Order: sequence, then C-alpha cells, then structure tokens
Amino acid sequence: MKNSILKQVRQYKSVFIAAPVLMILGGLLETMIPLMTAHIVDDGISQSNMAEVMRWGGYMLFFAVSALVCALFGYVASAKASSGLAANLREEMFKRIQSFSFADLDRYGVPSLVTRQTTDVTNIQTAVQTILTQFFKTPVAIVYSLLLTMQLNMSLSYVLMAGVALIGVFLSLIIIRSIRMYRQVYNDYDSMNDRVQENVTGIRVVKSFAAEEAESKKFDDAAGIVRHGFVRVERLLAFNNPVMMMALEFCFIGIAWIGAHQISAGSMTTGDLTGFIAYAFQIMSYMAMLVLSFVQLASSFASIRRVSEVLEDEPAIADPKEPVREMKDGSVEFSHVCFRYGEGEGKNVLEDIDLSIRSGEMIGVVGATGSSKTSLINLISRLYDVNKGSVKVGGSDVREYDADTLTGEIAVVLQKNVLFSGTIADNLRWGKPDASLQEMEEACRMACADAFIAEKEGGYEAAVEQGGANLSGGQRQRLCLARALIRKPRILILDDALSALDTATESKIRRALKEDMPEMTKLIITQRVGSVREADRIIVLDKGRVAGFDGHEGLMQSCEIYRELCSAAEG
Repeated sequence: MKNSILKQVRQYKSVFIAAPVLMILGGLLETMIPLMTAHIVDDGISQSNMAEVMRWGGYMLFFAVSALVCALFGYVASAKASSGLAANLREEMFKRIQSFSFADLDRYGVPSLVTRQTTDVTNIQTAVQTILTQFFKTPVAIVYSLLLTMQLNMSLSYVLMAGVALIGVFLSLIIIRSIRMYRQVYNDYDSMNDRVQENVTGIRVVKSFAAEEAESKKFDDAAGIVRHGFVRVERLLAFNNPVMMMALEFCFIGIAWIGAHQISAGSMTTGDLTGFIAYAFQIMSYMAMLVLSFVQLASSFASIRRVSEVLEDEPAIADPKEPVREMKDGSVEFSHVCFRYGEGEGKNVLEDIDLSIRSGEMIGVVGATGSSKTSLINLISRLYDVNKGSVKVGGSDVREYDADTLTGEIAVVLQKNVLFSGTIADNLRWGKPDASLQEMEEACRMACADAFIAEKEGGYEAAVEQGGANLSGGQRQRLCLARALIRKPRILILDDALSALDTATESKIRRALKEDMPEMTKLIITQRVGSVREADRIIVLDKGRVAGFDGHEGLMQSCEIYRELCSAAEG
C-alpha cells in the first residue's frame, strides 16, 4: 500500500498493530487443534481411555475458545482501524481538493473526484480490514500448519505442499490480470458518474426538451460498459473456486491413498492420519480465505492508485516560499499575457494581453461570445496561471501572493451563483464570518437586496434552501453580490453577475458601487454593452485579443468591433 495512504493511519496506529497480532495469535492457536485430535484418537479412543479423551478434549476447548476471543478482538480492532483510516483519507482528500486550482479540477473532473472520495475510499476500507484480519494471519497459519504436518508424516506433507503451490501459482496469474482489468473498470465508473452528474445538474433542460428517453439511453450505454467490465473481471475470478476444489480433491485422494497404505504397513497411526486430514482441511480453508483476500485486494489496487494520485498530486498553483501578504491597492496590470487551457501546444485563448488598470476604476469588459472575457478575469484572482507574461495586482505578481491574501482582497460574483442551506445571514457571513447586522444591512443596501429581505418573514434570519431554490434568480444574484461586498475587497469582479436584474436595478447598483466604494476597483463583464457605457474605461476583446481599451466615446470613434456591439444592442 502506498506511503500516501499509510500516512493517514495517524491516531489509529495502536489498533493497526493490535489487529494483525491478535489474528495471528488466534490462527496459531487454531493450528494446534488438529494435533490434539490425533492425540484423542491414538491416546484416548484407540486405547478406550476416557481420561485421555477428556484431557486432550479440555486442551482443545481451551485453544478453541482462546482462538475465538483473539479473533473477536482482532475483528473489532480491524474495524476501528479501517474505518478510522477511511475517515482520515476522506478528510485529507477533501483538504487537498480544496487546494486544487481550476486547472487541477479540470484535469480530474468532478465526477472522478466524487468517486474517489466515496467508492474508492470504501474499497480501500474493505481491503484494509481484509489485510488486517486475513492477509497476515493466513500465511503464518499455513506455514505453521505445514511444519506441523511434517512432524506427523513427511511424505504426506509433500502432497499437501504440492496442492498449495499449485493454487499459489494459479492465483498469482489471475490476480495480476484482474488488477489491470479493475483499473479500466473504475475509469468507466467515472464516465458513468459524469453522465449522472450532467443529467441531474441539467435536469430542467432535459425535461423542458422532453429528452428523458435520450438521456436514459446514454446512461444505459455508460452503465452497460461498467457492467461489461465487471462481468469480465468476475469471469476471470470465477476460476478461483474450481481450481481450489480441484487441488483439494487431488490432495485428499493422494493423502487417503498414501495414508491407507502406511497404516496398513504400520508406519502411520490412525490418529496421525486423522490429524493430517484435519490439517489438510484447515490449510485449504486458509487458502480459500487467502483467495478471497487477494480478490478483494485486486479490486482495491485500482482504488489505492486513484486515491494516492489525489493525495500525492501537487497543486498546479502553490504559494511561494516567501509570499506577499499585503495588497497595496486595487491596480491591475497585464504584461504581454498569453494563456491556454490544459497542457501541451494547444491554441492560446488569450494572446499578448497588455493592459493597465488604475486602482478605483470601474472597468467594463465586453466582446462577442467566445472572446475569452471570463478567461481574462480568471487570471486576476489566479484561478489559472498564465503561460507567458505576468499579471500584477497591487504592484505584485499574483504568483507572489499568499493565496488567502489574494482571494481575501478579490471578490468574484458569477452569473451562476451558489447559495447554501441556512439563513440569509449565514450566507452573507460567508463573505465575512464576524459580520455585524449593520454591515450586512449596508452591503444589502448597495446590492439592492434590502427591500426583498425586509419583506421576508424573519428578515436576515429567513431560511434559504439549498442552492437558493426558494429565491428568484435576481434575488440570488443580489445576495451573492452583497456577500462579496461585505468583505470590502480591493477588487470586485462581476462576471455577468447582474444579468437577471432589470436595467433600473442594475443601474442603481452600479451607481452605489461607484459612490460608496470609490477606492475599490470594479471589473464588470457583461453581454449588455449599455450596462458599461458609464464605466471609466471599457476593454473590448475579440478572439482572445484586446481590440480596444478606452471610454465609450473614444471606442465609438476608434473601435469598429465596439461600434458593432453597440449597434447590435440598439437594433
């Protein structure tokens, strides 16, 4: 198991050690029972000596009860260890995912991360419990049992060892093959979960277009691929039991044939043969448990690899060794910036961006769909890193900042806003955990959210359902804007965040932002050119390049693309 997984044992080290120790001890106690069976037959039953039967029977009962007690406490310890490890893995993975950049999240995909947090960790939990209860115990018990069989009869022990070796070789071939197959199965699992997430997220669109049947067909195809993958693996693993039974039958035929001849020749006692057969049954039962353990481990190896990838992955965006922890002002400077999504030699979505924005300015960002407006803004808050050039905020390169400082001074409000279950106050305090009622009221006034909050029963303590399902689109946008304003950031980015509002309310918000927070830099991405005509300056993007950067009047004279956008808006 990889070190990144083992590191999460942490506070459960004691039970991780206790579980296999107890199970091994229980296994060793079990291996003594067939030896006592031989004594009962030879020293008791054959001699009609009930005292010996009672004596060795008492020993057998003691060893059996002791083995049972060890197994009981071993299983309890393994349950605590495996469930504790799973809890630590989920916690550590969640922390690591929180540190991922957008580029990291794009690389993994949300469905894959969800599967790793749930299904894969559960597989690891089950595998760990199997390892602690069987993986250490069974090999030790098998070896010790074989040593004891050698004391009973060397020639018969060779037959038994041949059967064990046959099973071992065959199992190794099956397990190696199944590990590769499970890896592909879990990749297909990610694809199926991707289909589920896409469908549930866009269920309103699916229903509005009556596309349930088509979506069901897509899911059936994805589920069918997963089913086919598991069937292939299980078909391979199905050979385990027949091989086990074949080896077992051959062993017992050989043992019975050789043992009968040796008893007839007087070189072996009936008790020794009885004990040997008991050992053969015991060893084969241990082999069966070992087979099941390997099957479980085979299915978990893919999960171990997938979880380890997340735990060992270094985020693409990390803090420098000596980060800047104070932002001087809200100025923004792009210096010959080029950017593309993903790795490799793909086409740049932003090409040679050279801009300088003064602190406190209200900047509009306009352009046709696909002109990379959002991509430009994402670089300011370092959701992605540039491929070439630099982006400076407050005079320092964004790559030099401490992440908390950068995100604390830059507030982003998106078109698709996210609210959480709780109250209005709870959601506002996401922006500032210790915000007072007065601060919330001030932020809501600027965001024009105070009026509808006052109409709600409970006011700021009114309930908000998950995702803000009990609020209209415009109300959600205004609450999200207030949540951003309550932080009083140096830079406010509105990414089409006022699209659900009427023009009068939108104008009122822009005026409040300009008058009440003059030192805050405001960048407004919008499809409605009329919404930014009063901005200090407007950035016009076209196919990832800056086509113009000036006030409205200047752009009307110098930028043809801007004139076309204005004409389209008016016409």
